[in-house]
Amino acid sequence: MPAITEKQNTPLPDTTRKEVFRKNIVKINLTSLALFNNYSFSYERSLTRKITFVAGYSSVPEASLASKYLVEKHTPSIEQAVESYIGEAVDITNYLNLANVGSNSITGEIRFYGGTKPGARGFYLSLYGRYMNFKANYPYEYKTTENRTYTLPFDGTIKGYGGGAMLGYQLMIANRVTMDLFILGGHYGKMKIDMPAMADLSTMTPGEKSGLQEDVESVNESTNGKIDVKASVSDQGVILEGNAPFVGIRSLGFSLGLAF
Repeated sequence: MPAITEKQNTPLPDTTRKEVFRKNIVKINLTSLALFNNYSFSYERSLTRKITFVAGYSSVPEASLASKYLVEKHTPSIEQAVESYIGEAVDITNYLNLANVGSNSITGEIRFYGGTKPGARGFYLSLYGRYMNFKANYPYEYKTTENRTYTLPFDGTIKGYGGGAMLGYQLMIANRVTMDLFILGGHYGKMKIDMPAMADLSTMTPGEKSGLQEDVESVNESTNGKIDVKASVSDQGVILEGNAPFVGIRSLGFSLGLAF
């Protein structure tokens, strides 16, 4: 009888091509750096094949508003925008020269990418939240009805919280270099204002203090209630607190990144 041998079942080789994409990207925003002296960095991590999480941090050193490139270049347009917002003409140049502002912000976002290629590439929709901390100071001169002038050095913080959405497109070159374009987006939220001005106001009469309070709070009426501030005047100065809308636009920004 011929010998009976068992056939051994050997697995077939896996010919399925696995999708390979780099899951981490570090980026710098070149547009904000060039135009606003804003040092903005972000880290993007793939959660799934076409969904990522992005954490961003930006910092603007404190400087005069008039020294900002776009502010200096477009002061007439800014004056028109302020005029349409509050309903009256304002010579904003002097305010910009005296006001100093710096800021830090943290942004977290979830991105949903389209397209068939794996990884963080192609058109995307971003849902994001942002926290921003402004540091600002401005020497405000107040003239009483008796022609006495007091200088109030307002110096404090404005903190903003908000959320929004953005459309963008990210291109990846040789699986290493990314070019991230912010097409159009924006956010809305609330700002908390805390701007005290410590000064010796002991020579002010009660009527003058009341007039100063009304003068500071007049911003509420000039903005049709969009800004709500309250001032408390004492011999030691002014305590200014309030709320305002936190509005921002993310458009035509460009970031360069490295994937790994």
